[in-house]
Amino acid sequence: MKKVFLFLFVLSSFQSMAQFKFLANNSSNQYKAKIFVADCDDDLCGGKATIILYNKISGKELETFRSADLDFSLTEKQDAKIGWLELGKYQSPLIFGDFNFDGQEDMAIRNGSTGAYLSPSYDIYLATNNNKFLLNKELTKLASENLGMFEIDKKTKILTTEQKDGCCYHKTINYSFDTKNKLTEVSSMIEDSSVGDIVTVITQKKVSGKMIKTIQRFKTADYYKNN
Repeated sequence: MKKVFLFLFVLSSFQSMAQFKFLANNSSNQYKAKIFVADCDDDLCGGKATIILYNKISGKELETFRSADLDFSLTEKQDAKIGWLELGKYQSPLIFGDFNFDGQEDMAIRNGSTGAYLSPSYDIYLATNNNKFLLNKELTKLASENLGMFEIDKKTKILTTEQKDGCCYHKTINYSFDTKNKLTEVSSMIEDSSVGDIVTVITQKKVSGKMIKTIQRFKTADYYKNN
C-alpha cells in the first residue's frame, strides 16, 4: 500500500510541475519528443520542463531530459490548455543538428535566456554511438554566453558565435574541432566603430598553430557602404 501511495504522490508531483503538454515531431529526421512544461501564460511558456525523446521510426522511448527554464512562444491560434499541442519546427525549444560533425544528429535544449542581452541559451547534448546523449560543457558554454545559439557550417565544419557591446562593437568568432575532438578558436573579427568616424577592424586567424592579427581602419561611411 505504501508503494501505491508513493507512486501516486510522485505522479501527482510530476503532473503539477508539468501541467502543459506538447509534441515536437517536426524538428528532427530521427527523433520526436514529448514536452511537459510547468507554466504557460498567454503565448509564453517556460519554467521547469521534462523532455522525453523517442525514435521517430520505431516510436521507442530513448531518454528523458530536464530544463530549468525551457522558454518558448505560442502563436495566437494555439491554446496550451487544450491538452497535447504540436509545435512547429522553428517554434520548438529543441534544435537538432550535427554540432560536432561526426555524422550523428545532436540536440540543443533551450534553458533560459542567459546569453548576451538576454538572448536564448541552450544545453548541448552530443549523440554517442550507443544511441545515448551526453551533455557537452564546451558547446553548452558556447550556446549560453553569446548572442544565442551558434551557427553551423557543414561544408567548412565551423561553428560561429556572435558577440556585441552596445551599438558599436561586434565580434564574430569561428571555432573548429581539433584532432582530439576539442573545440578550438580558428579565427575572429572585431568591428569597432565606437571612436569618432572610424571603424577599426581587427581580424585574427590561426596559421600553423599561431594566431596572426591584422588591424585595419576605415571611414565609417565607406566601410558600411561596402559591407
